[in-house]
Amino acid sequence: MTSVGAAPAPVPSEAPADGIRAAGGRALAQVGVVFLLVACTITYFGQLHRKQSGDVYGTIYTAVALVQERTIWLDHYVPFIEQRSGEHPYMLSVRPNGHVITSTPTASSVLAVPVVAAFTAAGARGRDWHAWMEASMLTAALTTAASVAVLFVLLTRLTTRPRAALIAATYAWGTLAWGVSGQALWQHGGAALALAVALLSFRDRRFFLAGVAITAMAAFRLTTPVMALFLLPLVGRRPSDWLRFVAGAAPLPLALATYNTVAFGAPWKQGYGSSHVTSALSVDGGRLLDGIGGLLVSPGRGLLLYSPVLLFAIAGAVLGWRRALYRWCAVAFAAYVVVVANVDQWYGGESFGARKLADALPLAAVLLVPAVDAIVRRRWLWVYLALLAWSVFVEALAAAAWPDSWFGTHDLTVNSTWWHPFDNETVAALGAGGTGGKLVLTALIFVLALGAATAATRLSTWSRARLRS
Repeated sequence: MTSVGAAPAPVPSEAPADGIRAAGGRALAQVGVVFLLVACTITYFGQLHRKQSGDVYGTIYTAVALVQERTIWLDHYVPFIEQRSGEHPYMLSVRPNGHVITSTPTASSVLAVPVVAAFTAAGARGRDWHAWMEASMLTAALTTAASVAVLFVLLTRLTTRPRAALIAATYAWGTLAWGVSGQALWQHGGAALALAVALLSFRDRRFFLAGVAITAMAAFRLTTPVMALFLLPLVGRRPSDWLRFVAGAAPLPLALATYNTVAFGAPWKQGYGSSHVTSALSVDGGRLLDGIGGLLVSPGRGLLLYSPVLLFAIAGAVLGWRRALYRWCAVAFAAYVVVVANVDQWYGGESFGARKLADALPLAAVLLVPAVDAIVRRRWLWVYLALLAWSVFVEALAAAAWPDSWFGTHDLTVNSTWWHPFDNETVAALGAGGTGGKLVLTALIFVLALGAATAATRLSTWSRARLRS
């Protein structure tokens, strides 16, 4: 207490303390990014289920053609693909000029180029089938791990770091990011990464990058523009922001149109054919109801049964409705469910869970934020953790003992196939011989991944300290 007339004691400035806290927060976020990248990459790539879908054959071999022959044509690689998939593989298309090209979108092939280049440098050649399947899986693991890391950075902008870490871990190991996107070079991993980058860019008002990411989603997967459309209000109303967004969004469609012209003869043509797009947009009431129920709550495919922790995303949509980010994430996710449910093969063929919703899961992860904030305050976190435990177990089951033989004894086109509570792929996996041992091995791989991630974060922290000194 100062006496009357005495000079008041100087008040220390809070600016340095704020700067220290900000720097410490950035360092913690960087540690989290390194941890998640390493842990997820090892977990995804270390899955015991290593069978690659026929859909990825053309995708990975296009990357091989780009690296080894500087071409998009697969003429020299057809015999290797036919040896595994039979004559006239469905994922390949023969053009009028006689060249063979993949029918699947090639954005994922571009993602695989660095991995394929590394495998090529190590001596792998076109005939080395198993090497390229491993390259496919490694690319998927790295891509999906990157989506987890980007999502974590976004989540640190929305909630506390411990909660951001919990939600990022939920997305990483409690959803199809593990069982689908990180398992094979489908289109889902790239689309989810682009979506995560778009959401972070919208949050940080980096609208040029948001435009790039939004159009990249469409390059990876043709149905994702539905989500992009409902995220556009996040640009806001300022003309300068829209100019930056359009500048970022313009180049990729031009590149894609050029590719389509060379590969398929016209800018608007693509390998899957226009019928896939018109099918998604042509509403069939019966098919739509079957698809919505099947994708969300059926025992054989239901997202909310495979990952019941995502029920909290519904609560988050309600709790966060007044904030633009949460509102438009909820609308975009709902719209995407409707469009995917309306296609003929809403069930996604021979795959695990609601595969076709894997692209949209970053939206669901963002919607978990308001719910987690609320349940922590009310001390209901144990409910979340209980549902998360089941979700992680189901994904671990897919990684350890996915029962691909189950599909050969069931008619996937019949809707009732997906509604048997005791005859589905999770029950089949649980009843298969050796599942217990495979789950133990998967758990050991998971522990190894966490240990390696911890070591990587310590090394990263030590390296930064050395550089500062």
